[in-house]
Amino acid sequence: METRWMYHTTATLPEIMEASKGTCIIPIGCVEKHGLHMPLGTDIMAASHTVYLASQIEPVCVFPDFIFGAVPARDKDHNLGSLTLPLATLLTLLEQLCDQISLNGFKKILLYNGHGGNCAWISAFLQDIDNRNKDYVVAAITVEEEAPFKMADYILKNGSGSIPELTPEDEADLLKCKELNVVYGHACYGEAAVMMGMHPELMRYDLLGKESGVHTHDSDVYNAVDLQLRDGGWWLEFPNAYAGEFPVYPNERIGRAAVRMAAERIARAVKVFRDDERLSAKI
Repeated sequence: METRWMYHTTATLPEIMEASKGTCIIPIGCVEKHGLHMPLGTDIMAASHTVYLASQIEPVCVFPDFIFGAVPARDKDHNLGSLTLPLATLLTLLEQLCDQISLNGFKKILLYNGHGGNCAWISAFLQDIDNRNKDYVVAAITVEEEAPFKMADYILKNGSGSIPELTPEDEADLLKCKELNVVYGHACYGEAAVMMGMHPELMRYDLLGKESGVHTHDSDVYNAVDLQLRDGGWWLEFPNAYAGEFPVYPNERIGRAAVRMAAERIARAVKVFRDDERLSAKI
């Protein structure tokens, strides 16, 4: 069935409201540099796509994308194309959107976060919104990329052929990444796999290596004395907004499998959140 809010009419929106038991999910991401080889919209594109696939497994109403996220505002010339909003604006905008969703009858709201830099402010949002005595409940979920490590572990546990999209060569590539314990973090193998599963035409493997993704360790001096910086000093450690290694490149088969497995994880979270009546106690 159609699960996307924007694709319904006033007459048909009650159909997904009933099927989802009044549960709505908001894909949240950001617009920021992902090295030179991946789109600026990687995080929100991935969040939006996987959430929609999840909604076809477990009915939930999919709200339009929340594209803004917490992104460092420094060095705009180097990080051309990145967008950021003040934290107060993010918190206010998300609360007002949740209020509007509730006014339309959806009393359970799930935030799907596709950007690691959002974790801190979304956690604060959950604490704050819970103290405001709203007539709805909010929860959040962040799902890490399946490739390469989770998929490699799945193959080791369940055997060759357990991920049907993959060839033996694909399995060998994933196991190689695990054996090498490849650097993983941003614009990395995992995010590249997701993009290959959605929009392979947007990947620019030819630009890999134009800028360094090597860990600088420039924040080690602060971490050594337990001095907390924004995002743990990540922006110092990886100044080119690229943290990853590619001993092999993920292909479309690996990408499609990674996206499917991520959607299934989201669907499991949707089902628990949607069906657990204890989470409706305050409504």
